[in-house]
Amino acid sequence: MFKTQDYPDKELLLRVKTIMVFRVVFLTGFVALAIAFEHNARYETPIMPLSIVLGSAYFLCIIYALMLRLKMPLTWVAWAQVLGDLATVGGLIYTTGGIESPLSFVFLFVIIATSVMLPRAAVYLAASGASIIYGLLVDLEYFNVIRPIYFFQKSNISYQGAYGFYIIALNLASFYSVAYLSSILNHRLRIINDELRSKSLDLKKLQEFHKNVVQNMVNGLLTTNHEGRVTSVNTACEQITGCNADHSLGRMAYDLLPVPALRSFFLDRQSVQLPVTLEGEFQRKDGETILVIMKISSLIRPSMDPFKDGFKSEGYIVVLEDLTEMRKMEEKILQSEQLAAVGRFSAGLAHEIRNPLASLSGSIQVLRDSLQVEDQYKRLMDIVIKETDRLNSIVKDFLSYSQPRKSKATVIDLTQLLQDVVLLLKNSNEYDCSIEIALNVPSKHIVIQSEEDQIKQMVWNLCINGIQAMDKNGTILLELREVQGHRHRDFQTERKGVLLVVQDQGRGIPPDKRKQIFDPFFTTREEGVGLGLATVTKIVQRFGGHIGVESEVGKGTRFEIFLPQERSIVGTRTPIEEKRSQTLSPN
Repeated sequence: MFKTQDYPDKELLLRVKTIMVFRVVFLTGFVALAIAFEHNARYETPIMPLSIVLGSAYFLCIIYALMLRLKMPLTWVAWAQVLGDLATVGGLIYTTGGIESPLSFVFLFVIIATSVMLPRAAVYLAASGASIIYGLLVDLEYFNVIRPIYFFQKSNISYQGAYGFYIIALNLASFYSVAYLSSILNHRLRIINDELRSKSLDLKKLQEFHKNVVQNMVNGLLTTNHEGRVTSVNTACEQITGCNADHSLGRMAYDLLPVPALRSFFLDRQSVQLPVTLEGEFQRKDGETILVIMKISSLIRPSMDPFKDGFKSEGYIVVLEDLTEMRKMEEKILQSEQLAAVGRFSAGLAHEIRNPLASLSGSIQVLRDSLQVEDQYKRLMDIVIKETDRLNSIVKDFLSYSQPRKSKATVIDLTQLLQDVVLLLKNSNEYDCSIEIALNVPSKHIVIQSEEDQIKQMVWNLCINGIQAMDKNGTILLELREVQGHRHRDFQTERKGVLLVVQDQGRGIPPDKRKQIFDPFFTTREEGVGLGLATVTKIVQRFGGHIGVESEVGKGTRFEIFLPQERSIVGTRTPIEEKRSQTLSPN
């Protein structure tokens, strides 16, 4: 068996091999006929010369096979076969009677074989070669240069004069006629094959394109037969259903998507007018509930019967769209609108509460200072003043969250701002001397354009949150640096900006509560309100940044705040430049 991988023209290789097989079959059949004729002949037949010619033809077949084995160019192999066949047929004609030989028609098979393997010009060359060989044999016989071997009984017909010329002309005309017709037919066949090959490649590319389009669709797509068994799925459908193609194909669609509306459709599909839209929820294997909307239409193909027009229905196309995230977004928007309404009402209520609180606190202080009362009542007044101040602080935090003060963006020194916050923290009531506050900032001051009060409020809330998380022992780390992009779990950006890190060594946040810590009014402390981190989140979102949290129970919590360059960063300046600006300041 010949190796074919090194031949780029598979079509020509197939034709060459086909001609080789036909040649062997022809020679074998001719040998069988010659043996039968010689066995039944009533006169002595010269079988030896014919046997030499046939043996030579078999030997040439072996040569052709070796040429293919040696990976010689197919054109060389084809030409070798044409030349060998012409010589073989010439030998057959010579050994079977010359001009009287009935085998001159075999040249026609050589010409046809040439048209199968080689271009049109080669066919005419083969016809010319056959004409030259046949004419040369006749001329040499006519001038008695050679004497043909009569395998068949010699006739008494004279080939002298016009009859001999007629035989020669008839053979030559048949050679060229067959060459003309076979070359045209094979030329047209080659053109058609090339067109089919081109169309086949275009069709393959189109099929690959359609396959890629279907597989890369955002929406899920599956097809079914009329009974509802799944025949194909795309990648998005596998992700929605949670089942790969191997587990999906052949199953009922309403088993793959256990939506009641889909089951009802396939059980009563005859009465449903297509296209139809269905919606429903189902639970995947991983336990997640998925909300999908399905658009079902007919899967039709053109009729393959050339005598019938129209289309044939083969099943249904189901286009799936996962609405789970959209439903969650709608719920969040509705929740935000409700919270906004509550916030506006609460803000007004907080203003109404804050004014009486101020009056109450002031009145109690005046009474405490002006009245001569027992120490017991003074302690009660101090408690009232303290609780009034605490309630006023809560109302202040709530107003800061619900209605943040609008201040004009100014150029601020973020490095100096952190230093000021650290100083304020060490002098606040929340601070304990056992807590260490470490500040890690670059030598060059980072200058940003932002709202100073909001940035200070953000840093203050994070630091207070860290202090309250520690039992009067440990270190709070504040770190500031410029970054070329930032990545944190589900957030990634290549933008330049600043990264602020606030890390404590407190009790940490349990994993089941990490998603709730930024919600308003969520707190783990009995005396807490739950607005500190919510305010931080609101400020970060307002500046187009991102806040991320990493926490381990018993070891502490780390907050990372990224502020993008487009919204905040202006440049840097050295401490010397900072001192110079402070010296030149009129204040």
